[in-house]
Amino acid sequence: MTTTAVGSSSPTSTGNSTSSTASSSSLNLNASNFMQMMITQLQNQDPLNPTNSDNLMSEMSQIGQMQSTSELQTTLQGLATQTQIGAASSLMGKQVAGLDANSNPVSGLVSSVAVTSSGVNLQLQNGSQLALSNVSTISAATGS
Repeated sequence: MTTTAVGSSSPTSTGNSTSSTASSSSLNLNASNFMQMMITQLQNQDPLNPTNSDNLMSEMSQIGQMQSTSELQTTLQGLATQTQIGAASSLMGKQVAGLDANSNPVSGLVSSVAVTSSGVNLQLQNGSQLALSNVSTISAATGS
């Protein structure tokens, strides 16, 4: 059977095997993409050699597993972020030290916690920002 690969304008002969013209790192396929490929496969199948229903059920099962895995990954990322926020909030009012985003040493008293696209960050009273993952020392605040 000849099909056109996703993201390609040239036909690809696949026979009974599956071939890919792009690496998995360059394509971000989701369940909708797989459903579209399955529909295209059914529309273009050889009428004298139709697709086996067992193969279709296997593909549907794989799509369901992919969706479940994706949802689980999203949930786990959310839980990890919540755990980091809890850990960061316990540092409020404490003296911390570590390396900033430019690998420069920074230290100060934690005044607030911020969640950004790069992760959970500690805002220090001196105006510096320190990523929670870069904290190297924690100590009780000294009286001023």
